[in-house]
Amino acid sequence: MHSRPTTLMMIAGLLIAASPALAGEGAGAAGGEAGDKARTEARELVYTGDELFAQKRYAEALRAYQRAERLVCVPTTSIEVAKTLTAIGRLSEARELASTIASSRATPGEPWPFTQARRRADALRSELDQRIPRLKVRLAPSPAGARLKVDGQEVKVSAEGSPIDPGNHWVEVEADGYVGARLRVYVPEREVTTLDVALAPETPSGKASAWAIGGFIASGAGLAVGLGAGAAYLGARSDLEDACRQGTARCSDGARGSANTLGWVSNVGFGLAIAGAAVGGVALGLESAREPASNVTWAVGPGYIGVRGTL
Repeated sequence: MHSRPTTLMMIAGLLIAASPALAGEGAGAAGGEAGDKARTEARELVYTGDELFAQKRYAEALRAYQRAERLVCVPTTSIEVAKTLTAIGRLSEARELASTIASSRATPGEPWPFTQARRRADALRSELDQRIPRLKVRLAPSPAGARLKVDGQEVKVSAEGSPIDPGNHWVEVEADGYVGARLRVYVPEREVTTLDVALAPETPSGKASAWAIGGFIASGAGLAVGLGAGAAYLGARSDLEDACRQGTARCSDGARGSANTLGWVSNVGFGLAIAGAAVGGVALGLESAREPASNVTWAVGPGYIGVRGTL
């Protein structure tokens, strides 16, 4: 809980920082007035942040403190931001800010509240080092170039585990030649959570075999030949019948043989079309029987649940 002495210490820091030498301001009257206005607004924002923090309205308190910090960026405002980040569970961000405050160099003659803020930041950093959990992702197998994302942000696969804020997170793993995995995991404070991910090799899909392709090509060609020769046969038969009724010389054995040849070619073409379609259909059926109906599988384990694969 934010104490009144701490607030007074921070306000004292803001007031003492009014010195041009400490605040890094110019000596001009206009610059001094602008600085005074910024510090006055920062103090009001700090009061607002204190009230909101006491009511546990941490998100609103954070916005007030951050606005104050942008106006007057000194250790006494920054430590309030770090404290509030800690309260809302953004431990990694709070730890980074606390480290920055604690390691900042003190200036000669700076106000004592700044020194106290650095000490608070150092204590907060040590506390967060103990509280921030780690997430360790173990891949089986562990292919070179595997890509790991946590909540959409790419992180390195580390044997020691990666620091992470406590709570629920989405973990995604991608690797060339393997089916991707997406899991949801809960990471508690102060613990190293290990997530084992078994990667499954990708299975070829969406590619027809040479038998299927060849069968359908042959079927199409046979159908074209059958239709073309069939049309020519019907035309030749019609002309032959007309010639025979009229008793002309075109009604001959040679003309009948030519018409019959066209009919035979048409039958062969249609037969090839049927055979090609059968071969292609059987090949596709065998491929479908060998492949799984879906590449999606459930993954369930201690503290996590998710899916692997693609839809």
